[in-house]
Amino acid sequence: MKKVTLFHDGCNICQGISATMSQTFADMQACFESVDLSVQEGRTDEARSLGVVRLPSLVIDGKVLRLEDHSSIDAH
Repeated sequence: MKKVTLFHDGCNICQGISATMSQTFADMQACFESVDLSVQEGRTDEARSLGVVRLPSLVIDGKVLRLEDHSSIDAH
């Protein structure tokens, strides 16, 4: 099963992306997690260690894919 994590900043755009991704990956039987770094600030180091530099970013089995590039991780 693929591990998929969406790291985002909790804005309206990111919330919409999270809802869409949650449904999409549920249909694909992937392990999906949405991480709002404005709420889960303790996970910022984890995101950085995976290579996330812009938010929102989707990490699929360790590979970072940037989405809707609008926020630096340094803001969190």
